[in-house]
Amino acid sequence: MKAVLCRPRFDDPTQNTFAFAGEILLWCQQAGIDIVELAEGEAIRTNVVRELSKGADLFIHYDHGDENALIGQDEKAVIDLNNCALLAEREVYTLACLSAKKLGPEVWRKGGTYWGYVEVVSFTTDALAEFQEAFNCGFRYRFIEGDTRQSALTRAKEMFERLAYELVDVGKTFAAIFMRENGDNLVYLDAHEPEEEKEGCLLGLLKLPLQKLLLGRWTTLN
Repeated sequence: MKAVLCRPRFDDPTQNTFAFAGEILLWCQQAGIDIVELAEGEAIRTNVVRELSKGADLFIHYDHGDENALIGQDEKAVIDLNNCALLAEREVYTLACLSAKKLGPEVWRKGGTYWGYVEVVSFTTDALAEFQEAFNCGFRYRFIEGDTRQSALTRAKEMFERLAYELVDVGKTFAAIFMRENGDNLVYLDAHEPEEEKEGCLLGLLKLPLQKLLLGRWTTLN
């Protein structure tokens, strides 16, 4: 298997998720996966296009994104709706906010698979180890252990739920809320088809004042 890892680092959220992706890089190296790392200044569109054009089975992206794109070091899209044909017939594993809402289904329609999130991804700095475990576990299940797509998704969602309960037990309530919401918003397109867009719910409306309360102790990846 050949993989391309894109991990920019240019703000507070990416300081942490750059480290999260380091664990995935290590797993790949230990497992004998041929992985090309595009880190920091190398994590830009031209380099991503070049490496994917050479041939790769798997594209890993940590982390910023939106509904239509995955963002690189220069805060510009490395993958978007205009060049996502590069991901046809490939596996995609990303932590980016929202990208599984529109970009993911487009990759799926082109024959690729897409592990990602349909809403904003959030984490708190008082539980970085737990969030790293949750965000990365699906990669371990699918690409290191060789589990099926559906089983990897199910196991990952169970991990998010278990860690949410553990965070409640130690009094990290906000972390637990975000952990549970991240798990609910995780999809693996191919394990199931994209869902129709849903109307906003009360829980989403309640996020805004909650985020203001958290100040510097939380972050999102959009």
